[in-house]
Amino acid sequence: MSFILYAAKTIGLTDFKHLSIDGTIKRAHNSPFNLIKEKDIKLLVKHYLVEELTKEEIKKLRRTARKFMDDKSKTDKEKVDILFHWRHLLDCSGQKSLALNDHDSRLMKIKDNGQKYPKFSFNVQLGTDTKSKLICGVNVVQSPTDHYQIPALMNQILVNLNTKPEKISADTIYLTIANLEYLKNLGITTLIPTSLQNRKNSGKMPDNPFAIDYFVFNEYKNVFICPNNEELTLDGTYPAPQEKGGQNKLKLIYSNFKACNKCINKGVCFKKGHRTITRYVHELTYETERIISSKEGLKDYKLRSRTVKAHNGTFKNIYHYDFIPITGLKRVQNLMFAIVASYNLIRLYNLINDNKMDLNSVIQKIRQISSD
Repeated sequence: MSFILYAAKTIGLTDFKHLSIDGTIKRAHNSPFNLIKEKDIKLLVKHYLVEELTKEEIKKLRRTARKFMDDKSKTDKEKVDILFHWRHLLDCSGQKSLALNDHDSRLMKIKDNGQKYPKFSFNVQLGTDTKSKLICGVNVVQSPTDHYQIPALMNQILVNLNTKPEKISADTIYLTIANLEYLKNLGITTLIPTSLQNRKNSGKMPDNPFAIDYFVFNEYKNVFICPNNEELTLDGTYPAPQEKGGQNKLKLIYSNFKACNKCINKGVCFKKGHRTITRYVHELTYETERIISSKEGLKDYKLRSRTVKAHNGTFKNIYHYDFIPITGLKRVQNLMFAIVASYNLIRLYNLINDNKMDLNSVIQKIRQISSD
């Protein structure tokens, strides 16, 4: 993987200055019915260590739990050991259900036919070069969210590239202090919009004319201007709940009781009392918000949508990675390394053709690189 990236840079196809980060969900090799629940384990432990279950209690068990009870190939002691092992795995995962085929997988919400529902899966994090569309890093994690995944992925990317990108763009879900602090310490410009900026950039503004999106923030005066042109001033500053990584944002409350009291939109803009706007601020998030607000920042961020989304469809529809019978976090990680390496090799060949480069001379140059 590192060699392909180095070769692409050496023959002048890219400079790896701007990378985009995104996550996708890979389903685990496990039937949605082949699982054991925490409440089933409790009943089974009771059955083998305390007293036999009644017919009513047995009816409450899932089919997999009843099948476990009927298994004559294991002694009661062996079954108890298995049950306590399952209990330990559930405690470590923090979840209520355990996949029996793949203990490392976790329940994650995925989109299937337009509906969201949890399935046992892995979270695949990808870092992609916006210029060449080559994948510079892939990291498989068990966390169902993307909030704190940038440092681990970037550590791998820095090793693969042996150079440091100038810019990193990512979706709003990555806008956490831990991620921002990590990238700032590396001296990398961060392009991550707030949820409000994301809605404006994507054109998905709410229908409610009094939604927070339509309250304009005046940075110079530190006030919000409502749709009726009234100013909501700073009412109070409070510490927000602590984020992972140990730092807090500030919770700023803006309001204007007098204006709201005589407003003709009572009951529409707000239901009771008066309208308040809550803003969460930290030095790093504020700095990132200003970068993405600039013309250059917005232009660079728009490159992301044309970079990262295509991989998800390629891996699902071309490589069919959801249906490859591999289990375990390490094996899935190695599978993704193999898939990404093959994808990058095909992508490199296509880039050479697109740029009308002489294939023989490129091969000779790559051979020289490998010998060096």
